[in-house]
Amino acid sequence: MLYRILGAIYLSSLDPLTSGEDLKAKYGITHILSVLPGTIPSQYTENYIHKQIEITDEESSNILQFLPETNSFIEAALFPPAVSTSRFESGTNAPPNKILVHCAQGVSRSPTVIMAYLLQKYRLTFEQALHALKRKNPAVEPNDSFINQIKLFKKMLDLKLDQSSKLYRQFLVEITLLQDPTGESLKELNLFKKNAQSTHNTSPSTIKYRCKRCRHVLATNHNVEYHDQPTEDSHQSKFIKRGHTNRIISVEQGSTTCSHHFLSEPLDWMMAELDKSELEGKFNCPNDKCGAKIGAYSWRGSRCSCGKWVIPAFHLQSNKVDEVKVLERAPNVPTSI
Repeated sequence: MLYRILGAIYLSSLDPLTSGEDLKAKYGITHILSVLPGTIPSQYTENYIHKQIEITDEESSNILQFLPETNSFIEAALFPPAVSTSRFESGTNAPPNKILVHCAQGVSRSPTVIMAYLLQKYRLTFEQALHALKRKNPAVEPNDSFINQIKLFKKMLDLKLDQSSKLYRQFLVEITLLQDPTGESLKELNLFKKNAQSTHNTSPSTIKYRCKRCRHVLATNHNVEYHDQPTEDSHQSKFIKRGHTNRIISVEQGSTTCSHHFLSEPLDWMMAELDKSELEGKFNCPNDKCGAKIGAYSWRGSRCSCGKWVIPAFHLQSNKVDEVKVLERAPNVPTSI
């Protein structure tokens, strides 16, 4: 069964295609967007303008990366240049074409793709876009990961879909660790290589973190990512020690004082160590005359003394660095003669 979602956009499962329906004669469909892996019957790939995105309906699937591409395909189908010269601007003429977006069940992947188009084309909210599909097919239910990705896509519209943004890179960290919890794949992505931060920032710093031994400046408050300590009722706030039979031996409450300064992204002086392509390692002071151990990293993530998990983790040890507050200079006040 096909559902007409909005205008000339239709939604379905794979069933109409496997049953051999004549979608042109019955619905006027001219374009088909298949959002699933596998072979599509040749009558639809040859007799329609067809595009396929091979993605599975899993929590670890990155559908976000394809949304700009699928949006462009839908837009080109519904508003070709002869009808509308301004892409992603609402047209006044009825589209000459009709497009079917389908996946296996028509419940998760294809609705996510249609929602992305509605968000970008008509600037709908997430709730409005979801309602537009559910009012026609109440069974529509994107998986939780796709819901989070479509919400992120909405935020990224304001960033012009900048995939180098911190927002998108954090998403890639999360989705990659779902696919490979070891951290190996995350390490190989080189997400942070081109975005390594510097301790030199044009904004005035209020705190500098210096090596305790040689006073070399390692980071500033602009580089540190502060985290909220887990509440006492949170499982993260407890350190549980287990025996070889998995029996709990002891439970200790996390510290109220954080032992690490976690960085939002690696600093330029850390890249030589990160380029060794290890999953975890130590950071030494970059001052050649010092070399003191001042921190560590782990692509799997590491835990602060308060219990908070940070993934991936690039940190300085609090007991290895000094926090130095930068005093603001008073403005020059002219003196009277």
